[in-house]
Amino acid sequence: MRANNLWNYLNKILVFYLPGKAGYWNSITHCAISEKPIKLGKYYLDFASKAQYNGKISEDNIPLTSYRGQDFIQHPTIIAQYALGLFELLSKNDFQHQDTKKRFIELAKWFDKNYKEFPGGKCWVVNVLYPELGINSPWISAMTQGEIISVLVRAASISNDSRLEQLAIDALAPFEFDVKDGGVVNYFKSIPVYEEAPIINRTTAVLNGFIFSLFGLFDLLLFNNNSRSKRLFNLGVDSLIKLLPYYDIKYWTRYRLMEYPESYLSSFTYHMLVIEQLKVMYFITGEQIFQEYSDKWYDYTRSYSNRTRALFNKLISSNQILMG
Repeated sequence: MRANNLWNYLNKILVFYLPGKAGYWNSITHCAISEKPIKLGKYYLDFASKAQYNGKISEDNIPLTSYRGQDFIQHPTIIAQYALGLFELLSKNDFQHQDTKKRFIELAKWFDKNYKEFPGGKCWVVNVLYPELGINSPWISAMTQGEIISVLVRAASISNDSRLEQLAIDALAPFEFDVKDGGVVNYFKSIPVYEEAPIINRTTAVLNGFIFSLFGLFDLLLFNNNSRSKRLFNLGVDSLIKLLPYYDIKYWTRYRLMEYPESYLSSFTYHMLVIEQLKVMYFITGEQIFQEYSDKWYDYTRSYSNRTRALFNKLISSNQILMG
């Protein structure tokens, strides 16, 4: 195991008991809004920590990442989160820091240079192998598409670049296609879900990735009242409400539903992440069920025995490296 992977593994364990010791990859991002947004603004989670990228950087100043010894790549999800972190810093400085603004726009334009054509739109591919899931590269992700939309509409809003807005609209296309047809829509018990990690013959239904995709759809709706984005967002919200009970194991959460009715548990970081994401979903939709699940799942973390039980089962199910 590489040294950085070992540190990430040990840090995930440590964070179950000492969240304040979280490293970059395990940092907990909190809900950043307290009411329903009426116009596009700062991102819904405080991603300021994502701007402190501590990995390798390419010669053209783009974050590089490697998964389990695979080649270093420019991963579109990591780049989008880094950009959203910069936008958080920019918004906290009342958009006065020109170097940060320039850097943010540069990252948004990276997506304009690195898309792939998709029927009716554009997509960004992830060139990472996940043999444990049966995912071969390259592949597309609803989470990635959603976070890129979130970057593009914010960049368009502060630069008046209509091309970036159109690119965000084009990013909707994979949400219109099932995974078996190359898109990102799969089904769990006949309920549609936007897949972070799409597999043709199984539905993974990674919860945090599904919700991140909804954030992107809502962003585009806020920005230009896009009717396609509104339809896709509403469909996703309806699915999320129906799916939430399947993630609840009465003392912790499932990270995904691929193993259901068995449980692949969330790490502490991802358990806390969905708690914060559901707070956001409550504010932007007004659906009380999101606040109820956020509160219930937070209450699970108050118990030392719950944390220990979740960690023990997580270690068993995760084999070599804690993934979720």
